[in-house]
Amino acid sequence: MSKVAALPPSVTGPLITFATLMGAVVGSAIVFWFWRNLSPPVAALILIFSVAVPCIAIEFRRNISRNVFDFTRPNFCLQRTLRKIAALWSIYAVLVFCYAILPVYRLELYVPFHWLLWNFLPTFLALSVPYIALVDAYLVEPDDSLHAWGKYIFASSGMPKAKDINYLLGWVVKGFFLPLMFCFLCGQITALQAYGTFSLPSSRYVDVLSHVFEFLYTTVFFIDVLVATAGYMLTMRVLGTEIRSTEPTVIGWLIAVICYPPFWSSIYDSYFVYNDHRTWGSWLADTPALYTIWAVCILLAVTVYAWATVCFGIRFSNLTHRGIVTSGPYRWTKHPAYVSKNISWWLVSVPFLPDDGSAWTALQFCLGLAGVNLIYFLRAKTEERHLSQDPVYREYAAYIRKHGIFRWLAWRPGRLAGDIPRGTPDVI
Repeated sequence: MSKVAALPPSVTGPLITFATLMGAVVGSAIVFWFWRNLSPPVAALILIFSVAVPCIAIEFRRNISRNVFDFTRPNFCLQRTLRKIAALWSIYAVLVFCYAILPVYRLELYVPFHWLLWNFLPTFLALSVPYIALVDAYLVEPDDSLHAWGKYIFASSGMPKAKDINYLLGWVVKGFFLPLMFCFLCGQITALQAYGTFSLPSSRYVDVLSHVFEFLYTTVFFIDVLVATAGYMLTMRVLGTEIRSTEPTVIGWLIAVICYPPFWSSIYDSYFVYNDHRTWGSWLADTPALYTIWAVCILLAVTVYAWATVCFGIRFSNLTHRGIVTSGPYRWTKHPAYVSKNISWWLVSVPFLPDDGSAWTALQFCLGLAGVNLIYFLRAKTEERHLSQDPVYREYAAYIRKHGIFRWLAWRPGRLAGDIPRGTPDVI
């Protein structure tokens, strides 16, 4: 009789989820209630700080038990510290150069990030000196990838190792996604601030429900991008939330980044149009009962999506491995965020009901959205292949194959399954 697969421990858990949500609640009370007139970038920093503080306390305490640090015998080395500072500042310099010279970062979308960059870069540089000196002095293994790049800058000797290249790729991920997430967060804050002076246009049930729905829908995505932004900011060795590995394949990177600006708009317009601006609300406006049910289904789907993000706490990041999460909705499926997000798109965009009523248009829109679903399926598969390098993930995948809610959707994973044995049934 075969041994029943067990759910491996999660790198995060209910405590992190609770701390993240409570931090978001406290931060929201500050910026939306006590200080309502804050600019979105300032409000974003307060919110990130509110989420970060409780999560940092939990993660730091946990990281101490991993014996990464030895506080009994400090080992300060000036040469090693200077090399690390030089390496870190050179990375900052390359990123700032890219932000300054690439045309995409001159778009209005990135205005909040430029405010953050130019106001706080000197502070980041100044704080990095004591931070690196203190952390390096107490690390059990201080000769890390940052030191390796520092030695390469000073001596130009040898070739970078795979783990050192992986370290730089982590900075590429952070450099691409952090500006986006911070600006998305500022946009969500602006949208929620508008509700402070909001009044209903009528007392009609559907109108009231529509406005309540829009507020809740915006709030859910606000929580999602808040946690994601905090995650990209807090990739820190001292907390144990550092990037352990990055996506190793070009196809994995391409499939992920095309889902975000500036790439997605041109790809969507050229290949994946699935809506002609008709809304589900206008379709169901005359049937309040069905309108209510549809709205609840959408909110449930996006709530699961945000819940999957919140479960990461400050470990959230695309294209990286920062620990295997098996708690929350990950107990039931490997990709709760992708599944729920794609379901919500069908409910929101109703591609099967085009404005012109044409069956051909409906087929085109449905195929367009199915193409988007396929992209996310491929994202899921490449992520699985990457994470399958970790034996904890392989154990987790085995558990989901036996107990996941989609275990009845079995197929042969082929090459994208990574280290999962060929021919083993796989599920979402």
